[in-house]
Amino acid sequence: MKKMIFAGMMAAVLAAGGGVSVNAQALTMEELKESLALKIDTNGLSGEELMEKGLQYENGESIVQWYAMAKAYYEAAKEAGNEEADAALEGLDVLKKEIMDNSPDGQGDVFEFFRTGVTAGQEGDYEKAYAISYDDAFFFEDPLYRGIGNLGDLLRDGNGVEQDIEKAVSIYEFNAEVLGKGNGYTSLGLLYSAEDGTYPGIEHSTDKAMEYFLKSYQDESLEETDFKGPRYAADLFDEGYDHDDGTHENPDYVKAEEGYLVASEGNGRTFDGTACYKLGTYYEEGRDGIEQNDEKALEFYLKAVSDENVHGTMLGIPQTYLALGRFYENGIGVEANEKTAYEYYTKALEAADENLALVENAAGNQVAQEVYDQAQEALNRLEAE
Repeated sequence: MKKMIFAGMMAAVLAAGGGVSVNAQALTMEELKESLALKIDTNGLSGEELMEKGLQYENGESIVQWYAMAKAYYEAAKEAGNEEADAALEGLDVLKKEIMDNSPDGQGDVFEFFRTGVTAGQEGDYEKAYAISYDDAFFFEDPLYRGIGNLGDLLRDGNGVEQDIEKAVSIYEFNAEVLGKGNGYTSLGLLYSAEDGTYPGIEHSTDKAMEYFLKSYQDESLEETDFKGPRYAADLFDEGYDHDDGTHENPDYVKAEEGYLVASEGNGRTFDGTACYKLGTYYEEGRDGIEQNDEKALEFYLKAVSDENVHGTMLGIPQTYLALGRFYENGIGVEANEKTAYEYYTKALEAADENLALVENAAGNQVAQEVYDQAQEALNRLEAE
């Protein structure tokens, strides 16, 4: 795989002992663009050969499709005097305008484009995931800057590019401190929540992880709070956790409920379907301090899958479809309706199957297999009646 080449980057400051500092001054927008600017190796290529390279990247011919890289080669071809370069650059501008005209408020086509990068990463095609995330951020200039955060994740894990925790941290800090996006703090929290040795220079600290997760939606300087951070904080409250000093925090379902509720409210565009699923289980089963309530359980199960952007590979979504099938089949909190139950069981089967096909299965193969088996059994039962 061809290595991706970047301009020099202002690295995060290393703390004493070799750890990565997350307190370094964040990059400005111009510094970030410069740090991630693409370099191409012209290697004595003619204008015609540079045009051919650009066409390969634009069309994805025997190489990953990458519009920003195509643009870089077309610009080099233009400098080399190629007369076709201007038309090729204009074609890319037309493509960009068409996509963004169909992307009101950062949704629509540009979100679908970004989502293809997420799916590529889930399927293990990291080179494609990196190219799409880069294009989302720096070619289409997604107004929600989603691609930038994904670039950080790929750099963090060394997927599609050489692992570089310092660069990933710099991106997360940029998101949090410059853009005022809470998901930057969430990403920093996830670094610390990982086991020691997962990320070079980062020592596991549940307390620091919790601090950043809470900061992702409570920090007063944020322009946009995150809805993932409160869910991760809620997950810790839900399970209980060990403090850095060795003391143990018992589960606190009331605090967990508070976090899940914040996550379920979202950011005005979308929300955390997994948090809605968790709330559904809370109200269906009851918890210490949480009263059992079938109607509320149904409400949050329905909300979990109500977003038009929901995907079956999201955590908890296959289980949600399965729960809805059970509720409608048995008339739990709603009038029984076998047709609706059948539809939800079918969606549960499809979502589980989609998860099982992933290389990196976010929902977990065991859970997906259990949902698949239960949904298939339910469908067989309804068909036999």
